Amino acid sequence: MTKKEMIEKFICPGCVGGNNTECGQYACPFDDKEEQGACRSHVVGTMAIPIGSFAIGLPKGFNRAGFYPYASELTEKHNKMHIWVWPDPDKIPATNWDKFNVPVWAMEKDGYLFVRTYRPRINDSVVEVINRGTLDMVPNAIDVSRFWESMD
Repeated sequence: MTKKEMIEKFICPGCVGGNNTECGQYACPFDDKEEQGACRSHVVGTMAIPIGSFAIGLPKGFNRAGFYPYASELTEKHNKMHIWVWPDPDKIPATNWDKFNVPVWAMEKDGYLFVRTYRPRINDSVVEVINRGTLDMVPNAIDVSRFWESMD
């Protein structure tokens, strides 16, 4: 699967800007030569009370944008979340997960590895989707599949 296909499968669904990378808003924050993909313009366009904003293209446990009580339409955190896609698991840098990028939750589902990575130095998180990824890539992360069915 290509970077573009992964972006359109996991990031674009439910986005305010459009449902594919041809929406006119798509902007990848990474160089084309880099292995990961994302969209700088992505805005989570789906909301449910009481859970808040969530990304339709991601499974539960990885789809919530988070709660920012002081967010407004003018702040960067309003309905935003970092989602990175990796088409080739063999090309993820060895430094992707370390003391500055801690894999907390992970789950294999439908041929993809979903990882919720916390970046404590900047108090932020990113959801990473790895094509053909396995839990062996993040041995210290909690395997969410053990309790995935009980999540709301």
